[in-house]
Amino acid sequence: MKKLLILTDFSANAAHAEAAALRLSACLSTDVILYHTFTYIPMVLGNMEGPLITADMLFQDSLEQLKKEAHRLNKLGAQIEGCQTHIDCKTGDGSLAENVRDLTSDGEVHMVVMGGRTGGALDHLLTGSDTAAVIRRSHKPVWVIPGAADWDLPKKVVFATDFSFIDMPAVDFLLDLAKNLHFELEIVHVLRSGEVVTEIGSEIAFRKFLVHRGLTYIQVFGEAVHLALQQYCTEHQADLLALSHQHHSFLSSLFGHSESKAAIAQRRLAVIVFPPDYN
Repeated sequence: MKKLLILTDFSANAAHAEAAALRLSACLSTDVILYHTFTYIPMVLGNMEGPLITADMLFQDSLEQLKKEAHRLNKLGAQIEGCQTHIDCKTGDGSLAENVRDLTSDGEVHMVVMGGRTGGALDHLLTGSDTAAVIRRSHKPVWVIPGAADWDLPKKVVFATDFSFIDMPAVDFLLDLAKNLHFELEIVHVLRSGEVVTEIGSEIAFRKFLVHRGLTYIQVFGEAVHLALQQYCTEHQADLLALSHQHHSFLSSLFGHSESKAAIAQRRLAVIVFPPDYN
C-alpha cells in the first residue's frame, strides 16, 4: 500500500499539516509514516558537570513525541468518516532532506506532506529553509500546507507550466489525485505582455499531451509572471497551486518577489511542488 510521508517538528504548523494529511490519507486509502528528524552533535564535556545527552536518548525522546502525535491523530481519525489510516512512527538524525530522499526512494511513499510557516507556504519554501532542501532532494511530490490554510480538501487546483516535458508526469499525477479527491484541475501558462515566442515546438507537444487527456490550458497575459498568476489564483479561488521545480527554477521566476509571496499567503494557498528527480 502506498503511504503518505508526514514530516513533523511538533510545532503548531506541523500539527495543522498532519490533520490535513490524515484527511487526505482517508480519501486516498493510504497509510501514513509520521517522521521526525533530530540533530545529534557529540560533545566533550571535560570538567563540566551534568548528564551527557546521547544519540540514543534523543532517539527515544523523538519516538515518544511521535507516539503522542500518532495518538492524537488516531483520535482525530475516529471522527473522519471512512478513515482507517494506520500510522507508523519513524525517527532519524542528520539531514532532513537526505533522510527524506532515502525514505522516498523505494516506491512506498506516494507523497510528502509538511507544514509551512505562519507567513505562508511559499514564504517558507523560498527562504532557504528545510522545505526548499526537502523539495530538491525528494523523489516524490511535496505538499506544503501553511498554518493559515484550511485543511479541507482542495476544490480547485491550478498547475502552472512553461510547457517543459518534465511537467507531463506532474499533470498525470494530479489527474490520478483528482480521481479520489474530486477537484477541478486547471493548467495555466503565463505569457508576459510584449513577450515574443519564437520556439513553439514545446508548446505544440505539450498541447497534444493535454488533448490526449481531455485537457487544455489557459493562456494568461500579464506584465509580470508572478503577478498574473497571483491574480489568476485569487480571482478563480484556487485552493492549491502546483508546479515543477526545475533546474532553472520556474518557481523563482514566479515567486521571486515579496509582494507575490505575501498575497498568496493571504489567500492561504497550499502548494504542491514536483521535485527535480520526479518522473
